[in-house]
Amino acid sequence: MINEVFYSSPLGILKITSTDYKLQKIELVESSTMFDCSTFNYRVLDNLDEYFEGKLRTFNIPFEFPGTTTFEKRVYDKLQHVRYGKTVTYKELAAMLGEPKSYRAVANACAKNPLPLIIPCHRVVRSDGKVGDYNLGGSKNKQYLLDLEKKFS
Repeated sequence: MINEVFYSSPLGILKITSTDYKLQKIELVESSTMFDCSTFNYRVLDNLDEYFEGKLRTFNIPFEFPGTTTFEKRVYDKLQHVRYGKTVTYKELAAMLGEPKSYRAVANACAKNPLPLIIPCHRVVRSDGKVGDYNLGGSKNKQYLLDLEKKFS
């Protein structure tokens, strides 16, 4: 069964989609609707509260990536190793994958990340030092998350 819940975050309203046991997607939406929150999604909401309060550094929520490629899954796996409050460039992340010339493919995978925040693509920045875009509301929200993590790290 697919469950949806909405979360009012500092970034805006997040729509969280999961099965009864695994998180599948987080996306920014303009409005919320009525819902019945599953027990699993209450756990997700608690984790998000703790993260935005600076109390949670690593999410411990089971998830899955329906519809992602093998390369994207490799990128998301490496992203989980980028520590709270730290950043890497797209080029550095590509090198971590053993494919140093694939930095554009890494950037594309980050843009398609179905679980931003949980898989911390906001910790990947451009080589010129700019934060770059972010699929949960653009560079402004990405900078907010980087500043939040620096504040509590």
